Amino acid sequence: MASPSTSKYNSHSLEDESIKMVSQDGVSQDLNKSVPQLPGETLITDKEVIYICPFNGPIKGRVYITNYRLYLRSLETDSALILDVPLGVISRIEKMGGATSRGENSYGLDITCKDLRNLRFALKQEGHSRRDMFEVLTRYAFPLAHSLANLKLMVILPQPPE
Repeated sequence: MASPSTSKYNSHSLEDESIKMVSQDGVSQDLNKSVPQLPGETLITDKEVIYICPFNGPIKGRVYITNYRLYLRSLETDSALILDVPLGVISRIEKMGGATSRGENSYGLDITCKDLRNLRFALKQEGHSRRDMFEVLTRYAFPLAHSLANLKLMVILPQPPE
């Protein structure tokens, strides 16, 4: 029986090394990290949610909200899903359900995007997890309405003739 030959390219172990991947747009991401980040991007919050996928049904995952985007990674091994939505694409965020709403996955957020995507996230009712996610998303998706943009308006008035 022939023994498998080991290539010099595959002879080292990657267990202790951080695996880096550079995409075509030059973004370096660490595959062991939770969310790939762009330069200047900071993680604001993360929550465990159920994404109501229009094609596959409910998928349990973890959503990460940065100052630039909403990033969802599924926790289920059988349905690998990654959802990457820049916050500038979001046009409307609505709360669905209420404190007395019943039924499975009836309490959460409904997000409408400018690129015709509708994202539905079901959240747990206890702990006001929907309120926290709603406030962070509205604050960073609509920065002008929430005084996040450091705008300095300068008005130049004409000098009166002397």
